[in-house]
Amino acid sequence: MKTIISALFVCLSYFSFAQKVEEKLSKIYHSDSDTIKYKYSAYPDTFKLAIGKVDTTSPGTDVSKGIIMTAFIGKDTLRINGDNFPYGRRTYVNVQTPRKKTVVIFRYNAVSASFSQHYIDENEGKISYEIPEVYELANIIWTLSPSGKTATDLQKNTDYYKRVERYFSPYLDHPVFKKLQFQKNEIANKYYEFRENSFIYKFEGNTIVNGGVHNYVFGSDWDGFTNLFTDLLPLVKDFADQSNFRKFYVSNKKFYDDDLKRVEELLPVRSMWNWLEKEFPARHNAYKITFSPLIGGSHSTQKYYGMNEKTNKWFSETVMFICDANRYDIRKELSETEKKGLMSGIVFTEIDHNYVNPVSSKYSKEISEIYNSEIWTDEKNSFYKNPMSVFNEYMTHAAFCVWAQDSFDQKTSEFVIQERVKMNRERRGFIMFDKFTNALLKFKKDNPTKLLSQLYPEMIHWSRAQLENKVK
Repeated sequence: MKTIISALFVCLSYFSFAQKVEEKLSKIYHSDSDTIKYKYSAYPDTFKLAIGKVDTTSPGTDVSKGIIMTAFIGKDTLRINGDNFPYGRRTYVNVQTPRKKTVVIFRYNAVSASFSQHYIDENEGKISYEIPEVYELANIIWTLSPSGKTATDLQKNTDYYKRVERYFSPYLDHPVFKKLQFQKNEIANKYYEFRENSFIYKFEGNTIVNGGVHNYVFGSDWDGFTNLFTDLLPLVKDFADQSNFRKFYVSNKKFYDDDLKRVEELLPVRSMWNWLEKEFPARHNAYKITFSPLIGGSHSTQKYYGMNEKTNKWFSETVMFICDANRYDIRKELSETEKKGLMSGIVFTEIDHNYVNPVSSKYSKEISEIYNSEIWTDEKNSFYKNPMSVFNEYMTHAAFCVWAQDSFDQKTSEFVIQERVKMNRERRGFIMFDKFTNALLKFKKDNPTKLLSQLYPEMIHWSRAQLENKVK
C-alpha cells in the first residue's frame, strides 16, 4: 500500500526569505528503479525523471494558484503544494535507487507577472505610453535623495525639475531619504532597483498597493522578489502622505499628458515592431513605454510572459523604461525627423534584443570563439563582458541603422546612423561599430531578398576575417 506524505510535515529544516520557500525533507525515499514519475495538477501529462550519474537534478515548473506536484517514488506518493504563489519554492528530496543516492530538487519557479485573460485580451497588439503615478513618485524621491543629488544621468535642467524641487523641498528631512544614500559603486543598481520595482504598484485611494499584474522588474532575487522599493514602501507611503504627493501629481496632469503625446509623436513603435517581425522569426504581443520626465540616459527593459488560454499560446509583453522627449527637444538644431530618428534609437535597441538574441543563440559557438577578443571593445565598455552580449549589442544597434535607412530620407538616415556610430564608438566602447554596421548595410543591399535574420552567416564570416586580420 502506498503512503501519501505531505512535504510540510516531514521537513528537517524549513526556512524562507521574503515569501520564497526552501525546504529539506528528512525522509529518504526508496525507488526500485532508476526512474521516478511525477505530475502537476495544472497539466494532464505524467513526466519521467531518470536518476542518472549526477548527484542532483531539478525538475520544475512555474508556480500557479492551487498547483500541486505529485511524485511517485517507489511505494510512496509525495505531494508538494505551490501554495506561495507568485514566489519560488525549492523542495530537496533524497532519493535512493538501486545504484545511487540523489537529491531531487522539486522546483516551483516564481512568476514575475500574473496576466489574467482579461489583461491579455485588453493588451493584445497594443502599444501604450504612460507615466504611472507611483513610478513618478519613486523618480521624484530618488532624484531628491542624496544619491540622486550626485547623479549625472537625471534631467535636472527643466522647469519640471524646478517645480519638483520647489514643492518637495520642505520634506527633504523625511526618513526615506536617509535610506537612499549609497556608495558610488552601488548607486546604479540601487537606482534601477528602486525606480523599476515601483512600477509594480498603484494608488488605491491614498494607499499604495500591488497592481496585481507585474510582480518583479529588477533585482537579484527572482525567487522571493525582494527589492529596495518594496523594502522602503512604508516610508514611501508616509512621504507621499506627508508631502501630499497626489496633489502635486494632479496639478501636473496637463504637463504629463502633453509629455505623453510628445513621446508618442517621436516614437513610431508600430513601424519598428512590424519591421522587426518581418526581418526576424520571433513574435511578441504588446509593448508598454513607461517613462518619467526626470529620467536622463538610464534606460532598461523587461519581458513578461503568460499563457493565452484562448489561443493556447504564450502572450509576451515588453515594458521599456526610458526618458521623455525633452532629451532631443532641447537640441534646437535638430529637425523633427532627426529628433524622431534619435528618439527611436532608444526604444528600437531595447525592442530588438527580443528578436536578435534568439537568432544569435543559434550561432553561440562561432560567436563565443570570435567575440572573445579585445578587438571589439575598449575600456569604455564596462558592462558587456561575455562574447554573446558583445555581439548582441553590435547586432541590435546595427539593425537599428538598417531600419533607419529603410524608414527615413537619405539625409536623415545618414545623420541618425552617424550619431549611432559616434555613440557606440566614442561613449560605449564598441570600437568596430562603424565597420560592423557598414558590413551589415552592404550585405543587406547586396542580398535584397534575404531577411536580416538570414544574414548572420555573412556577419559571422566577416567578423572572423576581422579577427584573423587583427591578430596576424
